[in-house]
Amino acid sequence: MKITRYIASVAVMLCVFLNASAQEGEVVDKIIAKVDDKIILKSELETAYLQFLSSPNALQFDGDARCFLLKDMVESSVMLAMSEIDSVYIDESRVDYEMQGRAQQILQQFGSEDAIRQAYGKSLEQIMEELRPDIEEQLKMQQQEQDVLAGVTVTPNEVRKLYNSIPTDSLPLYSTEYEIGTIVRKPKVDDEVIEGLKKKLRDIREQILNGQSFEIMAITHSQGPTGPNGGSLGFAQRGSMDPAYEAAALSLKPGEISMPFESSFGVHITQLIEKRGNEYNSRHIILIPKPTQQDVQDAVSYLDSLREEIIAEKITFEEAAKQYSDDESTKVNGGFMSGQFGSLRVPANGLDPEMYFEIDKMKEGDISKAATVQVSADEQVARIIFFKKKIAPHRANLTDDYEKLKAATIQTKKAQKRQEYLQDKMKEVYIEVAPEYNRCGIINN
Repeated sequence: MKITRYIASVAVMLCVFLNASAQEGEVVDKIIAKVDDKIILKSELETAYLQFLSSPNALQFDGDARCFLLKDMVESSVMLAMSEIDSVYIDESRVDYEMQGRAQQILQQFGSEDAIRQAYGKSLEQIMEELRPDIEEQLKMQQQEQDVLAGVTVTPNEVRKLYNSIPTDSLPLYSTEYEIGTIVRKPKVDDEVIEGLKKKLRDIREQILNGQSFEIMAITHSQGPTGPNGGSLGFAQRGSMDPAYEAAALSLKPGEISMPFESSFGVHITQLIEKRGNEYNSRHIILIPKPTQQDVQDAVSYLDSLREEIIAEKITFEEAAKQYSDDESTKVNGGFMSGQFGSLRVPANGLDPEMYFEIDKMKEGDISKAATVQVSADEQVARIIFFKKKIAPHRANLTDDYEKLKAATIQTKKAQKRQEYLQDKMKEVYIEVAPEYNRCGIINN
């Protein structure tokens, strides 16, 4: 069983940091392992152990968990040592991005920055700056491991070999799965409505240029979830945002405000705050066009016409989805929903209830008539469903489950290569483990 690296988690780092802060001046810790100049403290192991005990993995684990976790910590330290030997470089913007995400997790855990300050006498910003070296080290470890395992691939023969090595009664049992395709059409709002929103945003932009606060105008007018936060989107990696939004934001100089533009989410104005490496900080005001019932009905009629063309074999479902679907998550697969490991089969419990009850009334090969679907409190889309196939519960086999078995083979091969790499590199670095953990067999020579 593979246990995640608890030493790399936010919770472990935060607990260790906060416990150390709370007990300043007390000698309650000791070094239990060294890897070159890296040390592992008993408090780190115990914190990881307590976290492990509260996880679902604890119920399935049969063995000495402390040994397993300490071995994992030592191996991670070896990876870190090798990353320094190999001069692995982590861009500052990547560290900043990771810190931002983890700060959000910590904030969610405590509820507010005031709660953090009241509990520990430090602001979230101070805590994150003190955690920054640990986060940078974790990123170096991850990058080193990725570099080591980057070239791992498997052949069909290797997949078959792994499959044949598993006793039949030990093969995974898969529940009912479905191959389902969808084509989604968002209602198209009249051009006059869009122009009206652009005019309103031009007026808002003019007020900001004349001295009004962007944040206040966002709180007052923006219809997106960031409105109450002054329109702030924070730092985002290039390529992670809507292409139209990103193009508009990155065309600006820091402090500039764009003219109104459309994205797949609505009509915006955006202000670029800062560019930093491969990421940028921006805020926006968005107005979301409201389609009329006629717009919704037009989308339904459009898909009904497209369905007739598919049934008449003028176009395949896959081609129609790639060309005409507004669902970016499925159109790349020809409209088909994806499951684990890139498989285009979805387990029954992976379907939303509305989808499940719809296909329950269909036969394999059917394409439903277009219907409206409520995707949010104030948004409807039109959708047709292609019920291609139902796969009954079964034990894993090469015909139905090749992609899953391939993923398992890759993971097995990566685990073997990682272990071989670590065993080799552990001979190159200095490792010392406290005698009380000799039972763990971490040092074999």
